[in-house]
Amino acid sequence: MYAQRYISYSDDGSIQLQIPFLENVLTEAPEEPAAPDEKPQMEVVVEKEPAKEPEKPVEQPVEAPMDVSEYRLKGFSTVPVDSAAVAAELTATGANGFVCSLRDNTGRVFYDSVSALRSAVTNPAAAAGLQELCALADTVSVAKLNAFHDSYFAWANMESAGICQSTGHIWYDNLSYHWLEPEKEKAREYVIALAVECAQMGFDQILLEEMCYPSAGNLHKINYAGNSMAKADALALFLTELRMALEPYGTEIALLVDSRAFDAAANADYVQNSGQDLARLAPLVDAIYVNTADF
Repeated sequence: MYAQRYISYSDDGSIQLQIPFLENVLTEAPEEPAAPDEKPQMEVVVEKEPAKEPEKPVEQPVEAPMDVSEYRLKGFSTVPVDSAAVAAELTATGANGFVCSLRDNTGRVFYDSVSALRSAVTNPAAAAGLQELCALADTVSVAKLNAFHDSYFAWANMESAGICQSTGHIWYDNLSYHWLEPEKEKAREYVIALAVECAQMGFDQILLEEMCYPSAGNLHKINYAGNSMAKADALALFLTELRMALEPYGTEIALLVDSRAFDAAANADYVQNSGQDLARLAPLVDAIYVNTADF
């Protein structure tokens, strides 16, 4: 009965039911127009590249490690003069080189030097014979020179080259030997002249022994008051000048040092007295050796 007022009849006699409050609910909502500035969404498709095989690493050239035993040296107590005998002995002992002392801790020189004091030259080997030894094929030749332990040149040149006492007289150590003062130019020039002679004879390496200041004896008697540089600085200056003098010959420089120099913290007194500060000196040389029981 309630719905009769919403019933109507069409021209063909069919009945229609029209309920006003359901018309809004049943009417399909119109699509909202897109905003004028809104751009249509784009579908982005990312194509993956085909997987590549991993590139092989480029092999870098690797240098062969240095053989620490490259120099297998036969030591001679006296200067050898027979090249054939030396070659045979090197072959028999498996050595590829030799080392001989051409200047000892007294300042004596054992070859026919033109730079050394005549009084210091003792039992000289001829330079020509040493040149022949140095020319042996596949043989390393090393000349060992004591650097600053010297009783000849220091005595003859106390003021200009020697380490002196406060009295001005030459200082002597517990062996009664004298020393050259590395800070003094004349002392450096003398040792460098001897090293150059060795290079000219063909030695491949100069091995410097006692390239330092004295560290034993009555050190308190030495007069360092007039020195203008630290001991390590004077030694570094000497090595720098020596490198320049030997450069034309391609001769290596090596040091034979006391084992205490390798531990400066534990041997501060030794390093201070000797001036052998390896942090300063090592960059100026090609090799550093230490005395062992069988050297």
